[in-house]
Amino acid sequence: MDQNQKAFRTKLGQRIEQLRIEKKIEQGELASILNKDKQFINRYERQGANPTAFILVQIADALGVTPNDLLDFSKVEKPSD
Repeated sequence: MDQNQKAFRTKLGQRIEQLRIEKKIEQGELASILNKDKQFINRYERQGANPTAFILVQIADALGVTPNDLLDFSKVEKPSD
């Protein structure tokens, strides 16, 4: 996996987690909305899984945002040191 792909997956996971927390939704709740298990969400947030376009749209819908907002990495909060 090249650096650009790795960076994309990391930022996507951070963005999903950020939006989920803002909406006060637990990983299990989000997974349930998507008819998946908690590990499904964890793979995206922590392990950098590569979702299909369809899954991206489903996650965005479940979080009440647009796919564009889900992919707006400029809003990813920087981790505190």
